[in-house]
Amino acid sequence: MVDFRPMQAATIDLDLFCEQRQHFTLEEWRDLLISSMGYNPIYYTPDQMMLLLARLIPIVQERVNLIELAPKGTGKSFVYLNLSRYVRLISGGKVTAAVLFHNNATNQSGLLTRFDVVVFDEAQSLSFDNPNEVIGVLKDYLESGSFSRGGKQQNAATAGIVMLANIPLAADGNPRFENLFLNLPEFLRETAFIDRIHGILPGWQLPRIEEGSISTQIGFKADFFGDVLHNLRHRAGYEDHIKAYGIITGTNDVRDRNAINRLATGYLKLLFPDLKVSQDELVNYCLRPAASLRQLVRDQLTIMDPEYKPFLIDVTSI
Repeated sequence: MVDFRPMQAATIDLDLFCEQRQHFTLEEWRDLLISSMGYNPIYYTPDQMMLLLARLIPIVQERVNLIELAPKGTGKSFVYLNLSRYVRLISGGKVTAAVLFHNNATNQSGLLTRFDVVVFDEAQSLSFDNPNEVIGVLKDYLESGSFSRGGKQQNAATAGIVMLANIPLAADGNPRFENLFLNLPEFLRETAFIDRIHGILPGWQLPRIEEGSISTQIGFKADFFGDVLHNLRHRAGYEDHIKAYGIITGTNDVRDRNAINRLATGYLKLLFPDLKVSQDELVNYCLRPAASLRQLVRDQLTIMDPEYKPFLIDVTSI
């Protein structure tokens, strides 16, 4: 060997990446992101592209918990499998507390402290070894970002949780049952668990993956793009911008507001990494899409438990 030139960049210049956003229109930048995910932007409507981008939010924003409900064949797991080395996907089966949180016998850290996102694929068939322990600790983590096992020391992590589940659809393409969680495991039918999920991604609104839906356009290399998203997790200023200029009305619930702020921050990092965003853009491309994901959670809680009163979340900007 006389020469070697690595294809992957050794370092990521995040400042340069963010600065280059100014050379693109919003539509051009959005299409570039969609193409970098492996999808053909021409194939999807603007609303559908916002749903596709929502799949990236747990990767780009710390401690975002999402569940995507959809029929088979919509590409739910594709991005998580192929885009980032900081994402760990678990496909169905049985999960133990030692693997997920901490192995007390070997003192080995679990997945939540080693990855940016832990994805449970085929969540409709998911089960836990010693479910009472796992689900109890998982609920604590979804709420606080920390956990402990068996009285051991408290552990903190920033990993997001994503659950991907298949649900049956009616002939009109909408969910067959009003209760979206009706056919899912028992722990996913518990309102205390669902309330800790920041947003429900309505995957039934996305078309099945076909030949025309695969990107043939220019996009970022997957390893580069995955590293950019990983580094954006720790970049300051975005959540402060959302809290400073975003107004949430219709709810004073802390979980609702935290969920919308985190989801909107993720959209802001993706679409406006240079923070050059107008009031209308902040509402239409960050706050409102985030509120719609959270609204689905609130709607399901209302259907499942009369303790949760119905209301409509709205957002605006100052």
